Amino acid sequence: MMAQSRGGPGWFVRARTWDVDIDRFLNPVIPAPRWHLVPTPIAHFLGHRSEPSKTLGNIFVAFWSLVGAFCGVALVSSISQQVPSFKVRDAPPIIGSFGAAAVLEFGTIESPLAQPRNAFFGQMIACLIGVGVTKLFALDHNAENYTSLGGALACGVTTALMLITKTVHPPAGATALLAVTNPEVKKLGWFLFPVMLLGITLMQAAALIINNIQRRFPLYWWTSQPLSRSRLHDEERPEKEIPSVPSHYDSDSEPSRRLVIERGDFVVPDGMFLSEQERLTLRRISQRL
Repeated sequence: MMAQSRGGPGWFVRARTWDVDIDRFLNPVIPAPRWHLVPTPIAHFLGHRSEPSKTLGNIFVAFWSLVGAFCGVALVSSISQQVPSFKVRDAPPIIGSFGAAAVLEFGTIESPLAQPRNAFFGQMIACLIGVGVTKLFALDHNAENYTSLGGALACGVTTALMLITKTVHPPAGATALLAVTNPEVKKLGWFLFPVMLLGITLMQAAALIINNIQRRFPLYWWTSQPLSRSRLHDEERPEKEIPSVPSHYDSDSEPSRRLVIERGDFVVPDGMFLSEQERLTLRRISQRL
């Protein structure tokens, strides 16, 4: 708690910071990836790189975004139409929010909002809240008069939960809204979960293949922070006992949290997001060394 004086003597405003860091509890029990056990070609298409990826021009980025978005949406739509249980329930070929997901997962693949954790858990939260609100409002005989209000509530609660769980994924807001307001999606009820699960899986599979041809996806699977238990324990030891930080050239060590600029090149910490303008600036600095 912090007290701050405003407006003269005797006037105080007490401010309290409320913060819930879910990763503080989850990261210690989530094992770090053991990429040295995965064959190099497979690890490559799972987003692992032993050397930093090279920056592509926006023409290449636009081209692969076009290819990826087309293939991702087409794959989800075509396969969903072949599932017998989907046909029985008249499920739509594709939920509209996958259009927004395609933009994220193929166009802005370096954004934290596009990483697998956000894409999966964000959509699952949206399904839970969207269908839950629909079921709750259905208890009222006049629920049809409050459809818009229900959609707004589902979108708002979904947004709040994604922020708290660090799984913000903008298309999930659309999923929650559609689950309440769109008749085709609304009638699916809890069956919306398998529909979304299949779509997410297919979209991620397409993203892993297409985005790793010349680019890199994902930057991380769970978090950009180190997941090694020994690292977490070291942070609790006295400073003199903490071992030296491993070199960023050691691909088998923990991810380095240093940004290194060398002559003609630069090394960005694993999971760090840089815009094209920032990368261009670093490239120019490295060329002046």
